[in-house]
Amino acid sequence: MAENTKKSGLKPTLQKAKAKFFATYYSNPAKDLKIIVVTGNEGRDIVAHYLQNVLKNKDEHAGIIIDPSTTSDLYKQMFEVWKSGADHVVVAVHASKLADHFFYGLPIHVAVLTDNTEDTNTITNTTGTEEEGKAILFNTKPDFSIINHDNVNYELFAQYPTTTATFSYGRDRSSDLRINRSKLYKLGAEANLTYGNENFDVATYVTSEAAIYFMAAAALAAFALGFNSDQIIDAIADYEPENTKL
Repeated sequence: MAENTKKSGLKPTLQKAKAKFFATYYSNPAKDLKIIVVTGNEGRDIVAHYLQNVLKNKDEHAGIIIDPSTTSDLYKQMFEVWKSGADHVVVAVHASKLADHFFYGLPIHVAVLTDNTEDTNTITNTTGTEEEGKAILFNTKPDFSIINHDNVNYELFAQYPTTTATFSYGRDRSSDLRINRSKLYKLGAEANLTYGNENFDVATYVTSEAAIYFMAAAALAAFALGFNSDQIIDAIADYEPENTKL
């Protein structure tokens, strides 16, 4: 089935047909995979790599897919991950692709939004497809939603239903995972985080204020997935960026 990649905003009825076709063609890999989707204006690749690192604690074949270009590309890569024996796949995807209903009919285990406090566009005044895409993802009723409490769009994304829980991260005191202190270095960044009754430090080789939020987003998603702080600390520290985009 050919795909037109030049146009965005595919109708859900067309995408449903495409999804059914590729699910059948690639043996429906989603039936055995827990899908974690990471989107946002920046940092999605980094957060996806953090999460793949932590998932390898219990799933050595945990897969990662970075910005699939078409629905067929997404299913093909999921099939390869499934064929390797993995139970989890992390997909970093640009929000404009979400507006094409890439994940139509797929069960989303965790949806993560990396937008930080500097991302001040709202769904009503931004370039349509990106914010529409984020809304489509979070309206799929994932098991868990992970969103930034400090972001101007927090209330918008917090309203979407989940099957289990919506969690927030940020410097705001009411965040489920709170950023207490942070420090930037020439070759990295570190932060002190609080989740529940636990206080711990994380550090990364990524240098930017936004990296503080990326670590917090990944840590909170990892807690939702059942990992502990020691596993999270190691997974974040083990990531060595090369050409990964913010």
